[in-house]
Amino acid sequence: MKFLDKQQREQVGFSFVMDKLGITTTYGLQEKKNIVPFKDSEIDKLNNELNSLESIINSMNSHVEEYNAIGRIFCKLKDVRNSIKRCSEDKILDEVELYEIKYFSMLVTELKNVLEGLDLNIEDLHLESLQGIIYTLDPQGAGIPTFYVYDEYSKTLKSIREKKKQKEKEIFTAKNDEEISELKQQRLDLVIEEEAEELRIRKELTLDISKDTKALNQNIKAVGRLDFLIAKANLSIAYGGIRPKICNEMKIHLASAFSPEIKEILEKDKKRFTPVSIDLFAGTTIITGANMGGKSVTLKTIVLNLLLGQMGFFVFAKDAEFPILGFIHFVSDDMQSISKGLSTFGAEIIKLKEVVECAKREDGFIALDEFARGTNPKEGYFLVKSLARYLTKFNSASLISTHYDGVVEGSMEHYQVMGLKNVDFDDLKYKINNNKTHSVELIQEHMEYKLEKVSKENKVPKDALNIALLLGLQKEIVDIAKGFYNEEE
Repeated sequence: MKFLDKQQREQVGFSFVMDKLGITTTYGLQEKKNIVPFKDSEIDKLNNELNSLESIINSMNSHVEEYNAIGRIFCKLKDVRNSIKRCSEDKILDEVELYEIKYFSMLVTELKNVLEGLDLNIEDLHLESLQGIIYTLDPQGAGIPTFYVYDEYSKTLKSIREKKKQKEKEIFTAKNDEEISELKQQRLDLVIEEEAEELRIRKELTLDISKDTKALNQNIKAVGRLDFLIAKANLSIAYGGIRPKICNEMKIHLASAFSPEIKEILEKDKKRFTPVSIDLFAGTTIITGANMGGKSVTLKTIVLNLLLGQMGFFVFAKDAEFPILGFIHFVSDDMQSISKGLSTFGAEIIKLKEVVECAKREDGFIALDEFARGTNPKEGYFLVKSLARYLTKFNSASLISTHYDGVVEGSMEHYQVMGLKNVDFDDLKYKINNNKTHSVELIQEHMEYKLEKVSKENKVPKDALNIALLLGLQKEIVDIAKGFYNEEE
């Protein structure tokens, strides 16, 4: 898939965000189901969507009571789409369906009155008047959300019902079984006449309503859009989302970006969350850093926010700018292909072929998380270095995280996770010795996940050896490893 498959969307936290959308109506759920990324030719549509979302957020902040009223209306709305479809197909609606359309029309009229007071000026939230349907289904003008085939619809129906009532009285006062039996038969004949007349009336009512199916369908669409926009606005307000700037060049800027899912998990455990700030351009950017340094979290955070922005959501950052992308690809070592019997490396290669072909056709974003770590280190290094160089040919922005040295060259940008760069190892070792059961957590607390832009010559921090020591691996083993490392140097 050009914008991640279901498993990848779950990996990067997109599914978490979608689950947080507090959609109330079935119409809003349909809007959610239909969301797709905007195309390169739809920059105006994307900006209109962001304008609409911004308007709703501003409106919600200043009209709390009105939006509470909208929420209450949404809770009462039932799905009448099947009844409208039947109506347009000349199927006669039953009393329940007529009741539901009447109640829907009354609720939408109430919603229309609330919206007119908000002055939102969002074109696709326009609600058509359904007063004609209300008048048709409420001939008494009672204004109550119930429906019955009223006597007012037909003098014939009224007469039949009066006769039926009379027969019921006569049955009650009859003297013998023979008389009762005859009266019951007469009542049954009247019931058949009543049902036939009610059917005729329901047929007429259905025909009347069918003239307004276009207005009903327009209102269903508008209700779904409003529900979906309010859900997106609430999400943005809850997590501090901001409107991204949409540009025309391959430039991706994220300042203090975060993933709500990861932030929530860390805050639940009372852990510190480090937001991501990065600038990406056409070509290749490399992120280096030792294991446990948060490179995967960084990539997932970037992918999540770019995907949300492509779909018309506010993004989770302090500032953001990017173009409409032709695709977003995320290649990591826990892809779906692995479950189909492929090795990690095999799955990555198959996915990479698809990514490269995509980059040949259009411009997008490619994220590769520790590519080729599933093969031997020397071959893995050459593959990553070759791939990084190859991807500089395209106008797509490619971001590769790796623990290999010497990958960055030429026009490539280089970011590094700070890791344990500024840590007092003696102090940390003392803390770990006093609390060995929480050694990993203590290291994570002292790990600096912030990205810093560094020169091409900067080597990957050798935090792995320090972490091994901190976790209690025998010093003799670490010293031998340092000796090998020094020989390589």
